[in-house]
Amino acid sequence: MYSGFFRKAGAAAMSAAMAFTGSVAGLANVFTTAAADSLVFEFEDATITGDITVETSSDASGGSYLKMTDSGTITLPFNVAEAGTYNLVFYAGGIGSAKQQNLSLNGTSLDTLAIPLSEGFEAVTMPSVKLKAGENVITITKSWGWSTFDKLEVLPFEYPAITASQPVPTDPKAIAEAKSLMAYLNSVYGKNIISGQQEIYQYGPHGLETEFEYLYDLTGHYPAIRGFDYGNRCCELFGAADDGTNSRIIDWVKTKGGIATASFHLNIPKDFASYTGGQLPFEQTTYAAKIDDKPASDFVTANAYKEGTKEYDYYRAALERLAGDFLALQEQGIPVIWRPLHEAEGGGGETGSWFWWGKEGSEVYKNLWIYTYKTLTEDFGCHNLIWEWNSYNFDTSPNWYPGDEYVDIIGYDKYNCTKYLAENNWQPSIQHDDSAIASTFYGIMEKYGSTKMVAMAENDCFSTVENLVNDKAGWLYFCTWYDGGSDNNNFLSNPNFNTKEDTIAMYQSDYCITLDELPADLYSTKAPDVSTTSRSTTTTTTTVTEPITTTTHENDPNKSFADINTDATGKMTITFEEPAETVYLRVDLPDGVTYANGGLGVSVPVDGKYYWANIMWSAKVSGDVPVDLAKDILNVTEDTVEVEDETVIEAVKAAVVKQTKFEGQVWYASDAAGKETKKNGIVISAAYTMKEEPHYLWGDANCDGELNMADAVFIMQCITNPDKYQLTDKGVKQADVDGSGDITNKDALVIQQFKLNIIKVFPVLNVEGKS
Repeated sequence: MYSGFFRKAGAAAMSAAMAFTGSVAGLANVFTTAAADSLVFEFEDATITGDITVETSSDASGGSYLKMTDSGTITLPFNVAEAGTYNLVFYAGGIGSAKQQNLSLNGTSLDTLAIPLSEGFEAVTMPSVKLKAGENVITITKSWGWSTFDKLEVLPFEYPAITASQPVPTDPKAIAEAKSLMAYLNSVYGKNIISGQQEIYQYGPHGLETEFEYLYDLTGHYPAIRGFDYGNRCCELFGAADDGTNSRIIDWVKTKGGIATASFHLNIPKDFASYTGGQLPFEQTTYAAKIDDKPASDFVTANAYKEGTKEYDYYRAALERLAGDFLALQEQGIPVIWRPLHEAEGGGGETGSWFWWGKEGSEVYKNLWIYTYKTLTEDFGCHNLIWEWNSYNFDTSPNWYPGDEYVDIIGYDKYNCTKYLAENNWQPSIQHDDSAIASTFYGIMEKYGSTKMVAMAENDCFSTVENLVNDKAGWLYFCTWYDGGSDNNNFLSNPNFNTKEDTIAMYQSDYCITLDELPADLYSTKAPDVSTTSRSTTTTTTTVTEPITTTTHENDPNKSFADINTDATGKMTITFEEPAETVYLRVDLPDGVTYANGGLGVSVPVDGKYYWANIMWSAKVSGDVPVDLAKDILNVTEDTVEVEDETVIEAVKAAVVKQTKFEGQVWYASDAAGKETKKNGIVISAAYTMKEEPHYLWGDANCDGELNMADAVFIMQCITNPDKYQLTDKGVKQADVDGSGDITNKDALVIQQFKLNIIKVFPVLNVEGKS
């Protein structure tokens, strides 16, 4: 046990240093400054080595530029009058494709310089760079090479406020504990950094607790966040055996009061075409995109979300196993910061991915992410997940972003101590680098408009307290990767990554939050009310008997919609208080009318275009008419042309449920003889959202208003442990989906078959006397 602990001190000073607010309104003006405030330095004045040449061009500033090919360095000294924080703007271009080079300032890494493809020179901004008064030296070292460099512009930098405009879970049905955790994260964002440590895999070179005991023995503190991985647990190739991940998460959160985060290194067979199921030796599997510059597997990523394909069945089975674990955690009120499909862009651009989930480019990847999100939340009912997506700081990184509605936190994986240089035959070279990479932090903030909190989801070196505070790099948390067993990957204990002195200083500072400093009510079911400008998709949790929406007729906004009979066209405007997947229209049919139908229409944006969705409702009697905003879409049109592209249609369905304002209309009405009659007199007296069905929701055994895998789990729990788990009277009715009159494991099986589309109708609906 290390006994010479430094005292945690200086909280007020550190909080004051980080709790800054920029003088600009938002980020739009943070990364640009008037040209009059800038200094310009020409790269042709630099010292060059290797295969770098000076070229001439009328398009270049000063008429000349540098061309880097296979090797070399560029060393450019420049002067500023005053020490301070600046933007460095590199005017450069990638030859043939986007490129990356190693960048350092005064001998310290500034992380990777990502250069877009260009036949000329594009502005690449490194924000929030500390410069000293007098001479500073920029060094660009060839990593990928094949780039051009015109000039360096140095501009003043103003710090923006570190905030997130969307600090609440995107899942409208998120459990209270997940909301509470998100509120806590938001409360410390930009003021402190939360400590984290990834555990090693179950059968790694040392015990699972080694990193955690190392930290406690050295600093007297455990990290607040523990990182887990479900790759082995949910992979059929390794038997999907229980490696204790869930048990360790439960212990970490429920017993120790910590925060859990989890990634998902899911392996696939290398020879997927020949795979017929079951286990394989590890060496016949992979999660890589390429091995020796050749495809690592014939697994087609785009098929993983296309029903009817072998890849779909494989990936869906893995998600189903995941859901079982997540539902078990959800039952105990345990949220997880969930980071699947990580590091998708890899080395940058459309072809730089290191993993199979990103190997087919950004569009396929985004579809896979959205499918994963919807499957776990909507199909399987996992509402305890805080979704963290990995970004890079390349100009192409936003192309990979699934969208604000599917991401809760943006993470960045920091490994700037490891350099891979061509002159070193691409072997890892470890160089201690405790830069806070503030330019990367602010670059990611800017790319996504400060909508989400930004975290250091993985790291080698976690930087130092001094650098983080002085550079105002407001990472939400860090999570150091585990010690892999060699100097090149002992990320926690190798001093080339993290020295003992830096580790002690970090864990004992007031700026760093450790396990013992997390609040006792971290998972309070009374989550704080966090104000936000993000969309709210929470629906009511009880049956609504009174209208909860404001509705107006488009021709007379001063009248209540409930007081107006539809006119000859039947048009009206309906505005809901908040988005919802299902809304209910109360339709009153006049005497003689036995059937009527109509629609809700809405224009929604998808990838920069607007589409019109026609959503149909129908009524045979007066009463509440449920309208599923996604499933009841009759057609989708662009202008007046009907859209047939299934990808677009699915995207429109996803966008529709985010809307609150619709155009309503009555299309048709008929009498008892089936003859068309007048639409006048049909009254829609209210439009409102409900969670609970007005009648029985078959399969909803736990009576939470939803039909998902949790109901199958609940039925089995009630059967095996009736002292702890019991069905309500309504639950008994809704659980009897096989129509036998008794609740058995067969009912649980039928629910699973229904959710997996093996059966389309519950047997109970075909049994006489049941309805």
